Amino acid sequence: MIDKNNYPLRLEGRYCILEEISPKYFQCVIDWRNDPEINKFLNQPFKLTMELEKSWYENKYLKDDTQGLLIIIDKATNTPIGTTGWTDIDLKARRCIKGRLLLGDNKYGRHPAFMEGLFLATDYIYQFVDIQYGHVVKENFKSVQNGKWMGFELNTGEIQYPHELLVNGMEQQEFYCTKEMYLKARKRNFERFFERTK
Repeated sequence: MIDKNNYPLRLEGRYCILEEISPKYFQCVIDWRNDPEINKFLNQPFKLTMELEKSWYENKYLKDDTQGLLIIIDKATNTPIGTTGWTDIDLKARRCIKGRLLLGDNKYGRHPAFMEGLFLATDYIYQFVDIQYGHVVKENFKSVQNGKWMGFELNTGEIQYPHELLVNGMEQQEFYCTKEMYLKARKRNFERFFERTK
């Protein structure tokens, strides 16, 4: 994994750049996470401030190797458009929780930069894990569909992260995606999608 204190992660694709969260992106994240249309399904029952974001970054994020938060940037305009990432990465068990998916502007919903960013981050994390889990509020139909598009399926067996099923009064479902499931979805959806954009 990348040493986030000395060598922040940066990934570059054809349409997007992924950069690890840093102070220059704090205001974007704050604005997105405080937008009621964006945050209604987020685990954030408070107004995010610059002080809170700075404290989280310095006291938690930089000291925790089990999580990552990446800013998705439209390469053509150098515009930050959203976030993606992971938490709870366990290198021995080779698993993590995929999350932190946030689209800052609806016009980028099916934009190549956003779609590529999701797959670019997922390609990266599957170098270190064999399975990812995700937790989505039942009413968050867009995220459920997005997860399925990337290969995730509802976990109907033993729940791996039971504490994630009820967060701030919101009932969530657990999904999972093995590397094999992801690679099939990648070929079926990502590669076909970008064939059409050439």
